[in-house]
Amino acid sequence: MFKVLLVDDEPLVLIGLQGMLDWGKLGWEIAGTARNGKEALELVGELRPDLVLCDIKMPVMGGLALAKKCQELDMGLPVFIMLTSYEEFDYVKQSINLGVLEYLVKLDLTPQSLENALRAPGSAALSPASGLSQYRERFFLQLYGGLFDDGEEFRRLCGDFGLRFDSPHYVVSLGALQNRTLDTKRLATLSAGITNMAASTLPKYMPCTVTGMDLRHFSVLFPLAGLDGWEERVSAVLEKAGEVLQGYFGTPVWWAVGRTVDDILEVCESHRSAFSTLSLLSAKSPIVFCRVQPLDYHAQQVVQVQEYIRQNLGKRLSLNEVASAFNFSPNYLSQLFAQWGESGFVEFVTATRVNAAKDLMASTDLKIYEISERLGFESAFYFSKVFKKVEGISPRDYMQRVKGG
Repeated sequence: MFKVLLVDDEPLVLIGLQGMLDWGKLGWEIAGTARNGKEALELVGELRPDLVLCDIKMPVMGGLALAKKCQELDMGLPVFIMLTSYEEFDYVKQSINLGVLEYLVKLDLTPQSLENALRAPGSAALSPASGLSQYRERFFLQLYGGLFDDGEEFRRLCGDFGLRFDSPHYVVSLGALQNRTLDTKRLATLSAGITNMAASTLPKYMPCTVTGMDLRHFSVLFPLAGLDGWEERVSAVLEKAGEVLQGYFGTPVWWAVGRTVDDILEVCESHRSAFSTLSLLSAKSPIVFCRVQPLDYHAQQVVQVQEYIRQNLGKRLSLNEVASAFNFSPNYLSQLFAQWGESGFVEFVTATRVNAAKDLMASTDLKIYEISERLGFESAFYFSKVFKKVEGISPRDYMQRVKGG
């Protein structure tokens, strides 16, 4: 049983929060309540809650001041979920730098939205209620990786999760976060918040499924009833969602849209083509559709090198060796990625290997050292160090999380 501390200066809100969910059934215990941040700070030290559900604006000490104080005192910072009003979104942006996982608008608060927040990435390691969502995420990672060789297994899992894929066409869009200034911990918090809001916002405009991929990307699967005008419809939805996400979080989200496919089991091809389009995104072109026609010469070179890297993850992929494979100079290859790629060369190789490792952890029973060897890391220790730097948790903890262990 995990402990939650409820903090709000309005007694009726505290009563409402206590009765809104069957906390015990979800694996949570209400350890205490407080009327302001000062009272809550004492209780955090005394009760050591796993989660603090807290109003942002309160007398004596507000929610952000409480989170900052816990951070300064190194109190084994609990997970924070903040309650806000519509007028307080400036506070939301501040909360990202304090490790706040999620925020909920009071007027829109429902039992379902509160339960969804408890299932969010970051609190998932705490809440036993998150098991089903973890398995669904693992299912979509397998789907995007093209790992369903057995159609019978795919249909069985669809039945288990209550999923129906009966549309005639599908397309995948990748949302790419454009924040290069945050450290890994704060980026993880930002990524979780944006992915969660995308998952709740995008389906309001068009049916879709959102899946987190890594700290800077999430995938959106759109079923399409027909192909006439689909680009205009998807573009309008992504443009609107991008405005909402940037307005709330202050971070631009750009969109790379893959090619359409007619079979859900071929959606990995749409996903792959979306990834190949990432290098074409820019502030002037925040939404780009994958085209059959040739890309810009330099952009095409980047795509070719990226595909080479994806196909040769088990080999040494130093700048010199990859440049030699394409008869480039190392300096030219470095500049190519810097000017026409979404990230630098080393950053791309690292992110691609870590993403491949996540796919293997979710879809196979390979041990950590076996994954390390398969993906070309010099040792399991180095792999673990790199993985934790990128994802914020160790490979072992990630494996336990995605497999519900």
